[in-house]
Amino acid sequence: MNERKFIKTDQYEKDWDWYGQLIDDRKDSEQWALPRRIRETHWCEFFAFRPGERVLDAGCGNGDYTVLALEKGVRISAFDLARNMITCTQKRLERLELSTEMLMQSSVVAIPFRDSTFDVVLCLAVLDHVPIIELPLALSEISRVLHAGGRAYLNVPNRLALHWRAGLFLMQRLGLMLKGRTRFFTPWQFKKYARKAGFSIQRSMGLWVFPPISGIYTTDLRRITIFPNWLIEILDRLFLAIEIRLRRLGAFKPFCFHYFIEVQKPE
Repeated sequence: MNERKFIKTDQYEKDWDWYGQLIDDRKDSEQWALPRRIRETHWCEFFAFRPGERVLDAGCGNGDYTVLALEKGVRISAFDLARNMITCTQKRLERLELSTEMLMQSSVVAIPFRDSTFDVVLCLAVLDHVPIIELPLALSEISRVLHAGGRAYLNVPNRLALHWRAGLFLMQRLGLMLKGRTRFFTPWQFKKYARKAGFSIQRSMGLWVFPPISGIYTTDLRRITIFPNWLIEILDRLFLAIEIRLRRLGAFKPFCFHYFIEVQKPE
């Protein structure tokens, strides 16, 4: 595969089809073991499902959360804006012998399901790529397809994570990040958008309190490190223990790189 920078377009801001194939080739690599483990522990701690619930993964990307939800025994449908993301998700599901009720290409600002279809909606690492002017519409669409009393799990990059933003800026200058815009929100801005859409805020949690200490993890899923493997294992175990302990604390979660909220549609 030819390595190249993101192509910025007015609509997408990133070449998602190319990016989907690139990261699909690297998602299960040994270099990406720490981010996978952190995401899995976060999933087990923050997300709650009942077997048989109907779930929508709105902006499923490569299917990471689709797979995790299926392992909880739910019935899930999924879509993404990028065609190649859908292809990668389908291939991953086939490898794992899993299946969705429906998998399609679509947009979070025009969700192709009837009103009150789902018990839970996942919209993760998506809303920061929606143009600000369309963000209320995206949240309104999420609310529309939820049953009364249904839940949604949402997240955005955190504007208060200044230590992360400084690191990302440096990585951009060093050419270690793929081009493309990411919008940051403060926790209270994000909650305000959710409340305006009619949701009540149930819970919140951070993800990625600090950058990893075993190396630099780039947006094209590479790890750059000078440490030997035996030391990387020790550093990663230490980092994971710190991450799990701090990301739920009120003093730390507002400054994590990602800010997650669980919201509920009124009964």
